Amino acid sequence: MRMNSSEGSIENAAVSGLIAELARGIEIILALDDDEFGMAVEGRSSVGAHLRHDLDFVNAFLNGLAERRIDYNARARDARIERDRDHAIQEMAFACSRLRNLTPGLLASLVVVRSEVDEDLWHTSSASREIEFLHSHTVHHYALIAKLVAATGRRLDDEFGVAPSTLRYRESAGFYSGSSVNN
Repeated sequence: MRMNSSEGSIENAAVSGLIAELARGIEIILALDDDEFGMAVEGRSSVGAHLRHDLDFVNAFLNGLAERRIDYNARARDARIERDRDHAIQEMAFACSRLRNLTPGLLASLVVVRSEVDEDLWHTSSASREIEFLHSHTVHHYALIAKLVAATGRRLDDEFGVAPSTLRYRESAGFYSGSSVNN
């Protein structure tokens, strides 16, 4: 984690990576129409539902960080985010803004995280480790979103929904990486 003295802002690869992934989510929302955004494929979740789920986790983290108690089970589950593209964009942009305002001290702090298996149990973690989790969780759901978008006849770039370690491997092995959203 590095402090950018000229702007007084934080430079943290994990935070920047998560913000970049949320920004990619906004790009996907902008590329789809309302039907494509809210359409459940084969009775499964829609693009909007996956983005809402990711945003719920990011907001649960941000909401619990000040008290150092993260409860991913206490999600808002705002169904409007799943259906209303403008609202989803607004909420994702707000989460990005909140992430940009994290301080180095807060990111370095220890936190407790409620267990999903035994809700009476709280695990010790750190804010920065939870950012890493959120990034991984988002990328995982983006892989699912890529399949849903493919059902609309569109193609996403080859890097969408792929873990950073896999992208580094592909680059070192000389594999091709694709372009952005195509119709």
